[in-house]
Amino acid sequence: VTADDVKRAAALREGQLQAAAGARRAGIARKTPAFTGDIEKDFQGAEVVRFQKADDAAVRVAAAWDDASLHLGWEVKDPTPWTNGAAEPAQMYLGGDTVDFQIGTDPKADPNRGEAVLGDLRLSIGNFRGAPTAVIYRKVATEKRPKTFTSGVVKEYVMEHVAVVEGARIQVKAQASSYVVEASIPLAALGLKPAAGRALRGDFGATHGDAAGQRTRLRTFWGNQHTGIVDDAVFELQMEPKLWGELLLRE
Repeated sequence: VTADDVKRAAALREGQLQAAAGARRAGIARKTPAFTGDIEKDFQGAEVVRFQKADDAAVRVAAAWDDASLHLGWEVKDPTPWTNGAAEPAQMYLGGDTVDFQIGTDPKADPNRGEAVLGDLRLSIGNFRGAPTAVIYRKVATEKRPKTFTSGVVKEYVMEHVAVVEGARIQVKAQASSYVVEASIPLAALGLKPAAGRALRGDFGATHGDAAGQRTRLRTFWGNQHTGIVDDAVFELQMEPKLWGELLLRE
């Protein structure tokens, strides 16, 4: 069995998982939650989605919106909870435990797009040197804050905008084998204009690190099942909107 055989087998498995996942849909309620570390209580009335690749890495997520912010809550099982060894915020997705949200803010964008376009973004939240920190990545952006990422396969992959989110409110509750992250992200930072009845493409996810809390070893997402690759800074960063689910904004 060669290395190429292993890659082909992994690709076949991910394709089967994507087919089995089918079309994912979730509702996002209009609500301003209080953060207590209990997402069922805090996001009462909102839909809680569940997904996992392993019993000890199960994830539950809920979301809500109001006129000022998008509110997100993750409950993540993890034997070494909320550890991340990244040297800079933009590398947290590589460095261990993070929670993740991806969305296309342009309702007119092609839902079957294979590459991120203007309005698509990835939000990654992790523990950067003891502080919960949120970073936004945009492959295509009008405001340029570019950063180049490199891997063994792709030498130069440019994100046109990478920045720590200013004004984010993030609360973390870590326990022995799990953690909860609740975050309010200003709509202005996302470029999001929510309206009841609007449907947008998006995805929820989490990354799990190794026992030392230095490197991501498992990526699990609600919609995108093409997440088996690790040890590649570019493939782990790329967005694939056609594999996202549908998020319906409700009153």
